[in-house]
Amino acid sequence: MRRGLSVSEYGVTVVETGEVHAFRTEQEVYAFLGYAWIPPELRENSGELQAARAGELPDLVELADVRGDLHTHTTWSDGKDALEAMVAQAMHLGYDYYAICDHSHRLRDGRLEQQTEAIEKLGEGLPIQLLKGIEANIRVDGEVDVSEEELKTRDWVVASVHSSFDRNPTERVLAAMENPYVDCIGHLTSRKIGRREPSGIDVGRVIEKALETGTFLEINSQPDRLDLTDVHARAAREAGLKLVIDSDGHQVSALAYVELGVGQARRAWLTKDDVVNTRQWKQVEKLRKRRPRT
Repeated sequence: MRRGLSVSEYGVTVVETGEVHAFRTEQEVYAFLGYAWIPPELRENSGELQAARAGELPDLVELADVRGDLHTHTTWSDGKDALEAMVAQAMHLGYDYYAICDHSHRLRDGRLEQQTEAIEKLGEGLPIQLLKGIEANIRVDGEVDVSEEELKTRDWVVASVHSSFDRNPTERVLAAMENPYVDCIGHLTSRKIGRREPSGIDVGRVIEKALETGTFLEINSQPDRLDLTDVHARAAREAGLKLVIDSDGHQVSALAYVELGVGQARRAWLTKDDVVNTRQWKQVEKLRKRRPRT
């Protein structure tokens, strides 16, 4: 309006002369108006117009950038598909590495050791690195329900709140991040869209503690979770914290949910560098918190 222009489905019209400028692409429309093209995920009136004018829009992460899934389940716990089928799909997706993080309480009485053997046997000769992971429960007192002796045998450890969501969620997560073997906190706010409201967790304090301890937070790609939210993920990025995008897949088809997590990350202005698992596994190992020497 300040420039005497009118926009309609026919094009951009110069009001004074009636001249209509029509374009074949969105990029051409934005350029005519003096903006860099704004990806759809950023069109929230949250600073993207100013950034587009100044040429400061981020180069957003893309699905093809993700090199591995770091939170998945199998029939060793509550998954619907077997280890072999899940790994086959991970290879089909072109991943370099793949973490099996079955629930800790389903891996008692020697089952963790049995699963370890199954993962190692399956991984022999495969063109993908299988990571022996686990998803541990964060108890009400902030302790995780797996001993450090067992955690040190895992390549990747996710810790999550799965019960008593209203009982000191912030303090529980802060305590869990002090554990030297906890690499990542899963689905931080515990929300289930349409079924369970997010807990009253203080995300700001958690982000600060994550930076202090070297613990990652995840963007859980399950469509009824999408947790972290885009707002929280952007706050984490602006604080300097890197995030993991994973599927939390419990069946073969669910591994595709990573695309939803990437969309969430893009809404949060995340770049490839902001996402942990866009890196090679050796780079991830160097980036995460140092484990105690054994």
